[in-house]
Amino acid sequence: MVGTTWKQAVAGELARLYRPGQEFTLADFYAKAEKRLQAMYPDNTTVQATIRQILQRHRDSGLLTFHGNGRYTYNGTHRRPERAEARRSALAEAAYQLAARITAETKVAATDYLAVARASDPENALRELVLGGHAGATFLALNRAGRLDLSIERLTIELAGQYALGADLLSAAADRLAYFESESE
Repeated sequence: MVGTTWKQAVAGELARLYRPGQEFTLADFYAKAEKRLQAMYPDNTTVQATIRQILQRHRDSGLLTFHGNGRYTYNGTHRRPERAEARRSALAEAAYQLAARITAETKVAATDYLAVARASDPENALRELVLGGHAGATFLALNRAGRLDLSIERLTIELAGQYALGADLLSAAADRLAYFESESE
């Protein structure tokens, strides 16, 4: 787990996805949030059941109004990213999506990639991970699985221009990939 309770994680997803007074269905919430929550808690094999249980708790606390037949109204506040935060949240979203894809395709718990996504400054967290002296646990697990195409280093290379990540970060990511790919040949 990544230091966030299920209740906090589901509340965060509700705030990210819905505005106060907005109605949604359980199926809609599953479609929009299940992969992200599964990536946060890769060992949970009953994600939908856990989501339903947490939504009931949020209903009891007043965060949601339940209308029956899987229909809800969100009563909380919407988290709308500020302009300065938009770039950071886009990078964080890319890291979340990568972690979700890794979990879905390889069953590797991408906890160090989730740490990048959840950091208050995702770019700095990415820098620390990629520029660090060693490959992270997720990278090593992906290397063993022959799936370096899913590494955050590959994502860094793809996003470097779009997010102006810097030549040092791009170079470190490329160097690590080149080294590990040459070792596997």
